[in-house]
Amino acid sequence: MAFTLDIISKSVMGNKRVHAVSCSIDSASGNIDTGLSIIEYFSVAPISMATAAAIFKKNVGSGATSRPGILNINGAASGDVFYVVAVGR
Repeated sequence: MAFTLDIISKSVMGNKRVHAVSCSIDSASGNIDTGLSIIEYFSVAPISMATAAAIFKKNVGSGATSRPGILNINGAASGDVFYVVAVGR
C-alpha cells in the first residue's frame, strides 16, 4: 500500500526551497517523497493522528538506506493525516 501524498505548496525562502506536503497514510511505516533533493529540516503538523509515537527520519528510506529528499515514517497508525513542511535544496 502507498501513502496518499500531495505537494500543496512549493516556495523559496532565501537560498532554501520549501515544500509543504499533505499526507494521509494507510500503514504503520513508509516513505514520504518531499520533492526536494536533500531535506535539511522539517516540521510535522498533525491533523488527525491516533498516536504520538510516530518517528520521522529525514533523508532515510525503509531499511535505514540513504534516500536524499525522502522522509521515512515508522510507528504511525493507518488513517493518520498530517502536513509536513520540508526545507532543503
